[in-house]
Amino acid sequence: MTRTLLIILALVGGWVDAGSFVGLHHIMAAHVTGNLVILGADLATGFRATDLLKIAILPVFFAAVMAVTLIHDHYIARHDDPARHIRGMLAIEAVLVAATGLLGFIVSLKGWSLDFWLSLAVATPVTLGMALQNALHRLYPIVGPATTVMTGNITQFIMDRTRGLVGMVSRSLINDMPKNSAILPILILAFGLGCVLGAVSTTRMGNGAFFLPAALIVAVIPFARKEREA
Repeated sequence: MTRTLLIILALVGGWVDAGSFVGLHHIMAAHVTGNLVILGADLATGFRATDLLKIAILPVFFAAVMAVTLIHDHYIARHDDPARHIRGMLAIEAVLVAATGLLGFIVSLKGWSLDFWLSLAVATPVTLGMALQNALHRLYPIVGPATTVMTGNITQFIMDRTRGLVGMVSRSLINDMPKNSAILPILILAFGLGCVLGAVSTTRMGNGAFFLPAALIVAVIPFARKEREA
């Protein structure tokens, strides 16, 4: 897979996480476990009905990962064309993220209030899309390191630099890490930039801004091809 694919997916991961946080009652569509941290803070500072979204979105994510795994293992994996499979998964992800953009646009156009159920309806497609992107790295390690949560990449990057300072060779034991660790700081920066773009665009455009990361996914699909570069 190409570096361009990884960088754009990291940008999308940050964008979607910040966009959902700003526009959908502080939920995280990509880093779903982060919702538990925010929920704990909400419980301590004052609980509202919409805070239940942080719990409700978890089974949505889990169910999506389960479905993707079963479909992949029983049907898709039988055909030996990983690049084609990856392009197909990215296309589905783009449609799901765009669906949240469409729903968000309709909500804004109608002037509806984002209560619990309406927020869940708007958040569900993009959460399904992020579940797909998370699963993509596990089903196809050739894609490279995670692009939705940067904690693991930051940890590996610091470990590599620490070992380098003492003259040791650092090698990741995780099979989905790239062969060239120089990509890690680039992905971290791309994710951070995505967070800024997601927050700003959602603040100014509402949840219709999810059309933008969906367009990025569509644009990057051609880069999902067989290459030796990580």
